[in-house]
Formats: sequence, structure tokens, C-alpha cells
Amino acid sequence: MSALHNLYERSNITSTSIAGKMSSREKIKQILYSVIEEIGRENIQLNISSNIMFSQNYIDIIMNRCITRLTYESDIYGHSLDIIIAVICEALLHFMLTISSLPSERKVEIKDDLALDIVIPSLPSLRRDPNKSLVIQIIKDKKTDLTKLKKVEVLQPNSQNIWCISTRPLSIAKYTEYSMFPDHRSHKYSNILTDIDKFLNTMNVRSFRFIP
Repeated sequence: MSALHNLYERSNITSTSIAGKMSSREKIKQILYSVIEEIGRENIQLNISSNIMFSQNYIDIIMNRCITRLTYESDIYGHSLDIIIAVICEALLHFMLTISSLPSERKVEIKDDLALDIVIPSLPSLRRDPNKSLVIQIIKDKKTDLTKLKKVEVLQPNSQNIWCISTRPLSIAKYTEYSMFPDHRSHKYSNILTDIDKFLNTMNVRSFRFIP
């Protein structure tokens, strides 16, 4: 992960939010999809469809290549590294969910002050039986986003079924954590698709229907 450390050193690591900078967000997504096309979108989909375990390696490769590209993008250096990586993680997970055909809903607006980043398998399922559903939240700004998680618990009272994706471990035991830099209690981000698949199998949810 030397490229990531290089990006860390060259960025200013400020509190500036990239969430409101559409040009920066779009630049990051552009880099992501250019990397995906280089590897071969159809090959990725074919391999993951045949064996979802391939997703772990693909996620690692794609993240590393994106991070390497970002070290040469001067227009992102004023942004927080954690936010940059979280934006890549979110966009890549959307892509992986699409090609794997795992059932999901994304960017679910509940009310003005509450939006769910990803719901597995669907919002109706979450409301019907929270124990058979996941809410996945992307933590870009730790202070702001963690405050919102308390509101998420109203819909998903089973806190272990609230999965948080962040650049670094959050060290909050009540939630299930996925991180680019996992510690002894958080999970590796590249395992997330296989873990979603395992969860769906365990809960006997295999509708294989993608909801955009």
C-alpha cells in the first residue's frame, strides 16, 4: 500500500468535505471506472458470477490501482484522505453489487435528515424483518456520519446488522466494521461482497434481483 502512504503524505489531510465537491467526486469515479475497464468489466463480472470469492482479489487490485492514480491528481490534495478512500469504496461496492446481482437498494431516502446508503436485500425486507436485512453506511466524515447512525438504529435495531465502511477502524463495538486498514476487530474491506453473500445465504434470501 505504498501508493496510499504516498497519497497521505502529499495530501493536506484537512477537514474539507469532498461530498459537496462534485467535480472531485466525479474525478474519483472516473478514475475508478477507467481502472475497471482496463482490467475488463466483462471478465470481472464473469469471474465473480462463477465464484464470488474472486471479488476479494478484484477489490484489492482495483483499490490499489485507483490509489496509485490518485497520487498524480493534484486537484484532490486539499481533501481528507479518509473521505477520498471512502468515496472510492462506495462507488466500487455499487459496481460489485451490480455485477454480482446481489439484491440491494441504494441511496434510500427515509426522510430529510436520514438516508440509507445501501440496504440488503431491500427496504421492505428491512421493515418486515430487520434481522434478515443489512444497512451499510459509508463513513466519510466520522463526526457527522456516526451521529446519523443513531437514527439508522430506529430502522435497524440489530446494530450488528449495521455495517460501516471506513478508511480506518472506527472502534465502535456495536456495529460491524469494514476498513481499508482493519485492526483486530474490524473486517477487511475487500471481504465485504463475500460477506454479504454469506449473510444472504444464511438468511435464505436469494432473490438475485438488483434494485437501482
